[in-house]
Amino acid sequence: MAKMMLHRDVLKNFGKLPAKVQKKVYELTYKFESDSTQASIHLEPIEAAKDKKVRSARVGLDYRAIVIAPEKGDTYLLMHIDHHDEAYQWCMNKQFEAHMALGTFQVFDVELAEQSVRDAETIEYEAETEAYVLQKLSDKELFQAGVPEALIPAIRAVRNDDDFERLSDYLPPEAGQILFGIAAGMTLDDALNEMLGGLDEIEKPTTPGDFSHLADMTNMDLVLVQGEEHLQEILSEDIEEWRIFLHPYQRKLVEWNTKGPMKIFGAAGTGKTVALMHRAAWLAHQCDGDEKVLITTYTTNLSVTIRGLMEKLAPGVIDKIEVTNLHQLARTICFRAQGQAKIAEQDDLKSVWKQVMTSSVASGLDFTPDFVREEFEQVIDPMGITSEDDYLTMVRSGRPVLKRKQRRQIWKLFVEARRQLEYRRLVTFDGLIHQARLVAEKGEFPGYRYVLVDETQDFGLEALRLIAAISPLKEGLNNPLCVVGDGHQRIYNTVPVPMSRAGIDVRGRSRRLKINYRTSEEIRNWAHGVLQGMSIDDLDGDDVATQGDRSVFHGPKPQLVKCSSDDEMVDAVVTWVRGLTESGDIATHEICLTPPNSKVINALESNGLGTVELKARQADPGQEEGGIRFGTKKRIKGLEFKAVAILDFGDSDNVLERFENYVAATRARQQLLVVAKTTGEKE
Repeated sequence: MAKMMLHRDVLKNFGKLPAKVQKKVYELTYKFESDSTQASIHLEPIEAAKDKKVRSARVGLDYRAIVIAPEKGDTYLLMHIDHHDEAYQWCMNKQFEAHMALGTFQVFDVELAEQSVRDAETIEYEAETEAYVLQKLSDKELFQAGVPEALIPAIRAVRNDDDFERLSDYLPPEAGQILFGIAAGMTLDDALNEMLGGLDEIEKPTTPGDFSHLADMTNMDLVLVQGEEHLQEILSEDIEEWRIFLHPYQRKLVEWNTKGPMKIFGAAGTGKTVALMHRAAWLAHQCDGDEKVLITTYTTNLSVTIRGLMEKLAPGVIDKIEVTNLHQLARTICFRAQGQAKIAEQDDLKSVWKQVMTSSVASGLDFTPDFVREEFEQVIDPMGITSEDDYLTMVRSGRPVLKRKQRRQIWKLFVEARRQLEYRRLVTFDGLIHQARLVAEKGEFPGYRYVLVDETQDFGLEALRLIAAISPLKEGLNNPLCVVGDGHQRIYNTVPVPMSRAGIDVRGRSRRLKINYRTSEEIRNWAHGVLQGMSIDDLDGDDVATQGDRSVFHGPKPQLVKCSSDDEMVDAVVTWVRGLTESGDIATHEICLTPPNSKVINALESNGLGTVELKARQADPGQEEGGIRFGTKKRIKGLEFKAVAILDFGDSDNVLERFENYVAATRARQQLLVVAKTTGEKE
């Protein structure tokens, strides 16, 4: 029986088709699965098409579906649906092939690729002293890198990075990604591993027209139709692409059987959380009896978002999956075991520190109140340091240098702070995590069969120790723990803590995602520029290697607007928002402003543009509620929008501000507006 696979563009645009055409598409798929030779399907070759595998199926009087017929096997590919003439024009010069080295399905236009090379030949460059790196690859190596044979001559004409940048838009995505890694200095084998996670261990196609293997391998663009209910599900308007399509490397990480803890890391937009959620669903299907999967995050907001997404992704096993944030997890553990003290509010902590700094213990010590409190909140509390000896020998990464004598002096203040908290029967959040860790280590709280952690970069040492304690690390079970994070997004804990210090050893089980799917290359570059000169850690004590990082699409350059007054800022933002909404390509709920600015919000409302505040512990309503979104930079972490405006950008040496600006910028897919306040006249 014939199989039908649908391209992601068909799914993406299905809702825009007339209802009658949608019905015809359903009928086409049903008929095709029962008998692909039925005359009523009208599956006819397009004689003028360059690729002789191209077929046309009638799905209405003036609509045609473009189907690629196999040269071998019975797997057909539904690629495109449009009006008759537009559909034919779309496929006329394209070639549709299964790559015999990678096994991936590729769509490319040789004429467009060759034209980009001819255009480059008209540009004058300084003479190169050495052959371009891609020129050093043999034809066989270029083919192994995923380049279709028909495009190898175009690669041969590439002279420098600029030529390659132009040509890359016309290459199959996986070929462009692998070649980009090689251009960045990787070997061919390293690029294959870093970009694709190696090659799928499946039978490769015997000809470019053999699609019989595609249903058995991971790919980013095709989904096999598995019956009527499945077709209705994938064509429904509310299904997101991330629930269906994964990059081959992501799929390998989702289903990677490990004998110990594993780590997934990568910059913003590389699909870390998506991989984590799919892995959680995969593990939930393996749970026996009362076994549970835990997904925990640092923030409440992200845990709320993930919970909602997991209900959509894995409704059949959602009862096996618990989603919570770190502090709620600690509360639950302490409450079940022994009850808990009251969590200290900001006013409580302000009173405690005032008492500490005016006590006799602080007399004669040359430390500012702010420094003492920061040292406690960034080092002592999250690291779970309970003795002076531990403090004297610990590494305080990212903090000002303190000599041994100074540490002895300031330690007295920390002892007094804890005495004040205990006297008032209060506990800090990190103190609560410490208590929870002790409970778990004593075996007074049942652990989880599988544990997955997002936002690991913001977990302090005590939090990591707690995670280790509730994971089955010591039991020798497979897949005990999966930690996910990004050192670029360290907005709650700016002091890096190697996971190995908490007994979480991921050596040999650490993988980095390099391909950015969310943010344009222009926005990605700008965001990384915000952190230029900073050392970014890999969550385990080493600096991260960003070699080969790349976005899969391009877009407009970020707009930087300098304003000398609030009125100028308001005008700039309102004009920008109006331009986006009037274009018709971006809806109001796809635009976000950060941080909140009352003058800007009032001006938008006055101009008939509604707004919606992104509140803590509440999910973004999405397309169900229109309105420009606004929220703090911390609140919008974990979300994405087509357009984002940063309203308070400034050149700052403050590490936290730089991390927050990186996070804010990488929420944007296509458009980024950056507003900088100046003291002089507008430039």
